[in-house]
Amino acid sequence: MRRKLLFILKVCRIFLAIVIILSTIVVIAFSIINYKLSYDIPKVVNIELYDNEENLVLSYTNGKKQSYVKLENISQSLIDAFISIEDKRYYDHQGVDFIRIIGAVISDLKSGSFKEGASTITQQYVRGLYLNNNKTIKRKLYELLIAINIESKYSKDEILEGYLNTIYFDHGIYGVEDASLFYFGKHASELTVSESCILASIPKGPSIYSPIKNIENNTTRKNIILKELLNDQKISEETYIEAINDTPKLIGVNKNLENENAPYFQDMVIEEINKMGFLNDYLYEGIKVYTTLDLDLNNTILKYLNQYLPNDEIEFSAYAIEPKTGKVLTVIGGTNYKESTYNRATLSKRQPGSTIKPFLYLTALENGFTQATTFISEPTTFYYNKLEYSPKNYHSIYPNQDVSMVYAIATSDNIYAMKTHLFLGPEKLSEKLTSFGLGENIPAIPSLALGTYEVTLEDLTCAYQILANSGIKHENYLIEKITTFDDVLLYEKKNSNGTRLADEADIYLLNTAMNSVFDSNVCVNILPTCSRLNSLLSHTLSAKTGSTNTDNLIVGYNQDILLSIWTGYDNNQEISNNETAFGKTIWARSIENYLSSNHLNNWYKMPNNIIEIELNPVSGFYAGVNEYTKKLYFRKNNIPWYVEFIYKKDE
Repeated sequence: MRRKLLFILKVCRIFLAIVIILSTIVVIAFSIINYKLSYDIPKVVNIELYDNEENLVLSYTNGKKQSYVKLENISQSLIDAFISIEDKRYYDHQGVDFIRIIGAVISDLKSGSFKEGASTITQQYVRGLYLNNNKTIKRKLYELLIAINIESKYSKDEILEGYLNTIYFDHGIYGVEDASLFYFGKHASELTVSESCILASIPKGPSIYSPIKNIENNTTRKNIILKELLNDQKISEETYIEAINDTPKLIGVNKNLENENAPYFQDMVIEEINKMGFLNDYLYEGIKVYTTLDLDLNNTILKYLNQYLPNDEIEFSAYAIEPKTGKVLTVIGGTNYKESTYNRATLSKRQPGSTIKPFLYLTALENGFTQATTFISEPTTFYYNKLEYSPKNYHSIYPNQDVSMVYAIATSDNIYAMKTHLFLGPEKLSEKLTSFGLGENIPAIPSLALGTYEVTLEDLTCAYQILANSGIKHENYLIEKITTFDDVLLYEKKNSNGTRLADEADIYLLNTAMNSVFDSNVCVNILPTCSRLNSLLSHTLSAKTGSTNTDNLIVGYNQDILLSIWTGYDNNQEISNNETAFGKTIWARSIENYLSSNHLNNWYKMPNNIIEIELNPVSGFYAGVNEYTKKLYFRKNNIPWYVEFIYKKDE
């Protein structure tokens, strides 16, 4: 018996020695590997975007539209909830909890399954940063090594802060700050114990434990966490009972992605920031970006879009500028950012249709035409370079008489436009469009005058800015200034006098003619294109519409605002008759609301070299008995003979 006992003791000593040797080898190996590993917690890139009233509209962190919050700004109840349910010994281990691993192994052996988890908060954090969720021995080994490496370089609070800002909470939400805002409409620092446990329940299985998708599952896990907090003496019995019975109201709104926070505009600003290489030295400290965004205008457009959108399939984009500065007031690239981040206002090239005609008529005015210049509008076949071209008016309606430029603009008469285009020579319009930034190598062909050359809504709006600003071009911009989080100025937009690309008098003649699109009296047998909008407007505006089988546009402005709207289908599906008017209505109501809310009503001052005279706007001649008249405008050095006769007589 004694000999047997000595033998067992000897075996135990040998086994213990082997265990010690192996453990030493493992520790040395881990130490060597850990020394050679070079993993770091990513530096936090913080960008905050503000609108033109300095309201925060976006927090952008490490390439995601999300907020980053310091540990001291996270409620203690939320921190306690995560530690109690995820990693009780968080502040005691060095990245890997070997005691917990042994306990998990024993538990799995007893149950005959492998469901017990033993990952620490540090392991979960590095898995999200550097690895994947594949359940392989190799991945698990890397996870252990990286966790130990990270713990050797960073404090527990630094690791916990990074973890709480990167975990996923379903519905596209990362980090506890945005999760708090999304689910409860409050900051992470303001959470109650009950709310904290609801949030801490989600990461175990975001789609399974989301309180919006599965309130029963979330409640069950919430109660488990509350029990753990009670057992860990983090909360009192009274708080436990109160939290068990508490049912917080759920919000379910991600403000970073909602259209009301102008997400398409946000994307454009982030793109601009990425082009500013000098900011790289400051991004890790955080920058505040003050933009030109008018959130009230943005949400006014969205309000009317929701009110008048005829169906869920048709798309929409809008682009608004302050003409005298080039400030971009808002950009809306689609009906639903969460479904499609594609910005149709800046990326989609479409045929502008008749919205191209003002540049044709500006060219004509620069080459001797007047508002009263006439052509016969009737079915016409044109011949150009030995080819026939037979454009038609809208619904094949023709006045079959001489009509003025004012009438042609008001009713968007294609025959008048084509005669003007070919009279000047197609290269004239091509050159004008190029000089106004609408493209290069634009084909000088007959159909160019009817808007067949594709452009983006952004480029079209920027070209119209020259018209809206009396011939002076300003580069459009989105950023007013950029500072550090300590308000040190890094960048500020410089004021510019702009570049004159057209004479003020010619622009005035064009703008006053384009006001006639609202005048239902400028009519032979078809109403002006915007006459039905006149009842919605109390301000003087210029506008032009454009339509193809697949696109509808309206661009309109005065000195204070320029707003362009496009509607159509992404797949170039033809637009039905009942889908053609809603974009115009949204434009009219939105621009009227903007001007009224800001108490703006600035029309253009008539240049000294312009005169006005009452004429029949259809014929451009003196009115007959009971014929409608309105003021037409002329350069003093380019007056029709019949006007010149009276004008000089009056002088």
